[in-house]
Amino acid sequence: MRLWLLVLLMLAPLYRAGAAEPLRVMTDLWPPFRMDDENGQLQGLDIDLLAELSRRTGLHFEVQRAPWARGLAALEQGSADLMTGLARTPERERYIRYLDVPYYACSPRFYASPALAMRLNDYASLRGLRIGYVLESVYFQPFDDDRSLDKVGVSSEQQLLDMLVRGRLDVLVGTDCQVDYALLAPELAGRIVRAAYHPDARTALYIGFSRKRLERLPALAAALDELLREGWVANAALRYQPVVAHQ
Repeated sequence: MRLWLLVLLMLAPLYRAGAAEPLRVMTDLWPPFRMDDENGQLQGLDIDLLAELSRRTGLHFEVQRAPWARGLAALEQGSADLMTGLARTPERERYIRYLDVPYYACSPRFYASPALAMRLNDYASLRGLRIGYVLESVYFQPFDDDRSLDKVGVSSEQQLLDMLVRGRLDVLVGTDCQVDYALLAPELAGRIVRAAYHPDARTALYIGFSRKRLERLPALAAALDELLREGWVANAALRYQPVVAHQ
């Protein structure tokens, strides 16, 4: 019998009464993990993952869109259950219980106009530039804690791209999984490119639960472990070529 089914059987008496209540998932757009389809409905790798986890566990998810910082605040307050696509930090672990194993990983990258991108060949070349980032996001050290840089925080990656195109930023930092996918849009082709400087870092992506709402974490953790062993996530990522699948 599969591991996740055994866990469900053992835990059934503990959470059967609340099983019909959906788990509240906070999220924001982050293509190709979470994005709008032509009907304004969410799609993407994370949405596929939630659907498969629901199918295997019988748990239901209520996905609510909100700015990233607001989603984190909801986990801290215990007004939401979980988030996907979370980087792991000691500060967040005060109020988030991460599943033990990440389900994906991306790399932090800098992006700028073609002319400037060629000149950004090391960390020191970021000095004196207006650098856009998403509030409450985690990229790499020393960047995250570097107060000597001129950093401009906004609520979404799409804002960063718009500001860079309009000249309100010199450079932006993001993850290659997301920004490379966004740059497939025809209106951005050739206007924004990767900088020559590539930080030596990887960002593991986790599912994390509010520490105030952990009752159904074990069932979800067991099902995710099963999916990863089967290679389900890697296969699902192939639907979002060319960017996610080759990471």
